[in-house]
Amino acid sequence: MSRLTLASLALLTGLLSVPSIQAQPAVQRGPQGEFGCEVQKGNPCQGRVDFNAGKSFEFKIPGPGDVTFENKGNKRCVLEYSITESTLAATGRQLSLGPGQNQVLAVRDAGGMVIRFFNRGIGSTTCDLTVGLS
Repeated sequence: MSRLTLASLALLTGLLSVPSIQAQPAVQRGPQGEFGCEVQKGNPCQGRVDFNAGKSFEFKIPGPGDVTFENKGNKRCVLEYSITESTLAATGRQLSLGPGQNQVLAVRDAGGMVIRFFNRGIGSTTCDLTVGLS
């Protein structure tokens, strides 16, 4: 009986030491650069798209409706993007807006769309942008 107790104690001690190893703090990782915003009617997303702070910027847009991208800054914005919706998926597109200019895209159905801006060195590194839905 004492062998069983010693074996149980050894097993229990081994099991208790495993969580103490796992409980040590994990290595902290920096942000991965995925920033997002969900656009709603009457509640636009606005701010600076800054590729020095993130690798890509994603906007989720419900449908149907029209989404408006407006350059609120004082310099031209050239942004590369990919688009995904229920009937279309494309990448390598470009949005070019002068100061104060806007561009409207149709969101065709209730599935909505996802627009992801990214930088491969061709476009602007920063852009003051407002994304609204009507």
